[in-house]
Amino acid sequence: MKTEFYDLESLWSGLRDGEEEALFSLFRDLYNPLFNYGFSLYGSKENVEDAISQVFLELWENRLSLKPVTNVKSYLFTYLRRKISREHAKENNSFLPDSEMYESSVMDYMVQLQTEEETRKRVMNAIDKLPPRQKQLIMFKFYQNLGYDEISEITGLAPQSIYNNIHQSLKYLRQDLKIPIGLLLLVLKM
Repeated sequence: MKTEFYDLESLWSGLRDGEEEALFSLFRDLYNPLFNYGFSLYGSKENVEDAISQVFLELWENRLSLKPVTNVKSYLFTYLRRKISREHAKENNSFLPDSEMYESSVMDYMVQLQTEEETRKRVMNAIDKLPPRQKQLIMFKFYQNLGYDEISEITGLAPQSIYNNIHQSLKYLRQDLKIPIGLLLLVLKM
């Protein structure tokens, strides 16, 4: 049975009930804030991405034993901080943060934010080059987070036609921007 989710607490409840969509929604909704927070602590993009993936994998594996949480975002930030701290301690036999690492990670974080903003601008410029129908469908799917059935109701197009148009749009964007599809999807979801 699929549940409609409207806030983080109901997503958490859905996760505890074994709803995969709740896990994916939590991941999608909190990935960027968790990444930014983890990057400010650790300063290593790959390690932070791995830590976030591990957090959500562990949540799924332990879903049946999860307790109710009143502040899901805070819980996940704490979970991530502890995971990063443990991993960092294993690597360096020390705990976070030391002042030099913190200063360098803040600078890296600022550079990362600037790079993300430049990438977003490049993506928006590429989207503007799409035919109007494809541009509209991309905006519905990635910027308004609508499902194919919802887009179908709004546009009157068949869901398969919407899927095909979005697929063609993504193919064009990937070629125009010369970036991997995974990065493109990540940027579109930001």
